[in-house]
Amino acid sequence: MTPSIFDWRDDPMGTIVAVPPIRARFMRFEPGFAQTEGHSHEQSGGWELFLCLEGALEFTIDGVPVVITAGQALTAAPWQVHILRCVSDVPAILYLSVTPHVPPTHTWYDEHGNIVERGPGVTNPTWKGEPALTAADFPNVRG
Repeated sequence: MTPSIFDWRDDPMGTIVAVPPIRARFMRFEPGFAQTEGHSHEQSGGWELFLCLEGALEFTIDGVPVVITAGQALTAAPWQVHILRCVSDVPAILYLSVTPHVPPTHTWYDEHGNIVERGPGVTNPTWKGEPALTAADFPNVRG
């Protein structure tokens, strides 16, 4: 496989790769955007890494708010409930990865903290309208 370069400007909400060991993507959030409910990756055991490329994002992780700006990264452990909002006056660009990437990809909760089943989660990630890279794109061939 020829190495690929991924530029967030080509697909600001695109997924680069989605294989069982990892899902990696870019996300663009307009000023004022705010998620309405938090989630974790408790069921999949997914560790999440957030890297702010532009703007500023406020994450609330287990009830504790923290702001990251361009060049800063933040992590969330699988059991940590997190939610984000764009707190800059320009769009915020985020790179994120979750490892592993196995269903259900997200764990949601009701008002009492009980897990709510919502299906497998991220199942058809794309880059520029085409399926994201999968394990089949990385043949185990040396030569």
